[in-house]
Amino acid sequence: MFIVGIDLGNEYSQVCYYNVAKGEPESVAFQMPAANLRVPTVVLKEYGKDNGWMAGEVALSCNTLGEGVLFDGLLAAAKSGAKVEKKNVSVMPSQLIRVYLTFLLQSAKRAFGSDEEPDVICITTDDYCEEILDVIDEAVGLIGISKDKVIYSGHVESFVYYALSSKPELWKNDNVVFDYGRDGLVYCRMATMSDMGRRIVMSEKIDLKEVVGYTIDMDELEEKLLSVSRELFDRKLITTVYLTGEGFEGDFSCERFINFLCNRRRVFAGQNLYAKGACYQAFETRVGGKLKDFIIGCSERITTGIEMKICDRGVDKILRLVRPGVNWYKAGCSYDFIVDDCREVELFLSPVTGKGKKLLKIPLTDFPVREDKASRINVTLDFKSDSCCKLKITDMGFGEFVKSSGKIIEEDIML
Repeated sequence: MFIVGIDLGNEYSQVCYYNVAKGEPESVAFQMPAANLRVPTVVLKEYGKDNGWMAGEVALSCNTLGEGVLFDGLLAAAKSGAKVEKKNVSVMPSQLIRVYLTFLLQSAKRAFGSDEEPDVICITTDDYCEEILDVIDEAVGLIGISKDKVIYSGHVESFVYYALSSKPELWKNDNVVFDYGRDGLVYCRMATMSDMGRRIVMSEKIDLKEVVGYTIDMDELEEKLLSVSRELFDRKLITTVYLTGEGFEGDFSCERFINFLCNRRRVFAGQNLYAKGACYQAFETRVGGKLKDFIIGCSERITTGIEMKICDRGVDKILRLVRPGVNWYKAGCSYDFIVDDCREVELFLSPVTGKGKKLLKIPLTDFPVREDKASRINVTLDFKSDSCCKLKITDMGFGEFVKSSGKIIEEDIML
């Protein structure tokens, strides 16, 4: 069983595979020392070679020797969506990411010791937005990987899976991660609660980059870290703290900050949290079982279920269109219904906490009135984020007998 987790970053990336014998992910090292797990997110097109593509450290070395055109900032290019043109080389962002993902997967295969294709791949990224995900998804298709083998995740979701993979005593209360990179500090907190035999996992993410920017002044940094951590930890039960990001490497030495964190808490530091979290998520998806009673409602997931009132063979029923706890990307759905004396669509919005359930009525007054069971409608839900869903209701007519009026009702549902 070959399971891969990838942390795809704009500057650096990481990859790991699941070691079944050890029961945990194994990080792939790209250069000596083996502790260096990050590889530059760059690709290079060799001069005069149609298929002369390379990635990572080799691409940087060849660029230094002037052997080709270097492309960096791949995720930024993906977000813009525009073709990248450099030194008479023109290429779409999806092609660049295809080259880079192929390089990462080949590296994982070598470390795993097999040429077999992955059973499941989870790709996590910090900027979890539709523009970037669509380009990555296109690149996956260009590689030829079946898309049902690929999961997309954000850093918050990867953190949650990493934390939940540890011993239960480490997440019996809240878990937090401080991610201190060259852009500054980001804080995320995970909390779990029991509800009717289920375990609900919620999270919050706070961008503190303007408060705690990247600096090499340890005295200044320590004061800021102490200030924000004391405020964030106030009146919260926190069991475990994770430190990750370049800022916590090398010469980082804020002893008072570390002592504060270690006061009745477990503290771990490392640079492969998100890649390993993605790998744990891929394993859970492929094998399942450990988190079967969990509903994960982090910021990349939908925390409000959507249900619809229908009549099935004369019996009123509630059809669940979207269940809470699923990742919003590709959570969309589409259903066809026969209209029988129905002039409105009733949707129920059900938060995972069970509080604040709402009834949303969408009138069909713009649609033509026809005899009972002589009309079909299509109801489509398309998510743009974890909190915004686009509803589209289309008059389908009724086959060859009744033509569609072409009428469409569209509405944004804020969850």
